[in-house]
Amino acid sequence: MKKILGNEKGAVAIIIAVGLVALMLAVAMTIDVGSLFEERRLLRTVADSAALAGAQELPENPDEAIQKAIDYANNNYGENVDSIDVEISFTLATNDTITVTVLNPDAPLYFARVTGKDSTPVGAQARAIVASPRGVNNLVPWGASIPEGTPWEEWLSYGDDKILKFGADDPNEGNFYALNLSDDPVHGGGASEYLDYIRNGYPGTLEVGDEIWTRTGNIVKTVGATEDRAGPSETWLEIEDLAYTVINPETGEEEWVLNKASGQFVVVPVIYELIDPTGQDLVEIIAFAPFILTEIRGSGGHTEIVGQFIDRALIITEGGIDPVEPKGLRVIRLIK
Repeated sequence: MKKILGNEKGAVAIIIAVGLVALMLAVAMTIDVGSLFEERRLLRTVADSAALAGAQELPENPDEAIQKAIDYANNNYGENVDSIDVEISFTLATNDTITVTVLNPDAPLYFARVTGKDSTPVGAQARAIVASPRGVNNLVPWGASIPEGTPWEEWLSYGDDKILKFGADDPNEGNFYALNLSDDPVHGGGASEYLDYIRNGYPGTLEVGDEIWTRTGNIVKTVGATEDRAGPSETWLEIEDLAYTVINPETGEEEWVLNKASGQFVVVPVIYELIDPTGQDLVEIIAFAPFILTEIRGSGGHTEIVGQFIDRALIITEGGIDPVEPKGLRVIRLIK
């Protein structure tokens, strides 16, 4: 009997020893897996950030996009990145997508060193696309009207002052009119809603091809609402302080690109000329145009909102995307 008990005690000791070894290995694996997970999470952040930075140069400057992604990764995460690879490709349009792959070939292991392995490669990849938004929110209730059949990108060019909202002195003048963006333009869309959309932008999303109503009447509190949005007009910045110029490598022309967030920057729907600009008409959205407010002229019913269009602006908006256009609004998004 004693011999049997002795054998059992020995067996239990062996089982406990084996169990402790297994437990230690499990703990070691857990620590190493957690360490590698954190390493991969950091590399994913590096890849995401570098791709978003590089995509800002697309599609016009693919070489600059590659260099910008590399520089961004090295300047912000240099000691954590041993290898970075960048490629430019086609998704919806030529040179609209950037893929960034980062690698640490020797991510350290700790407890796994007992197996003779002290490091392992860890990497991450991110893709970002530049595109034109199909839908836009935060619009102001003013429309840019162009002659039917006119390419809007050419007509809405930078350089000349444009009146975005006309006053009573010119009820039938140029190409810009107030819009009724209410979901119920017959029973809704009053002055308070119009002024709120100037201050804060239209909260819904409109897409190219949607139909909206022009607004009748001349609301006199436009100045106050505009200055609530952008600050007192005497403090407004010059366009040169809100946008910078680039040379389009394909056309050789100078283009203005938004580079600073400001209440002076607005997005307006582009519509075709109205048949009866003094009445309420149903019009179709042709495009969305970036615009910078520069001046308020007159007061009350004689108020004119003045500014200039710029060539491109990067915005944040949800919804579908289309192939990137040479001019207008753009979005950058991470994609799979």
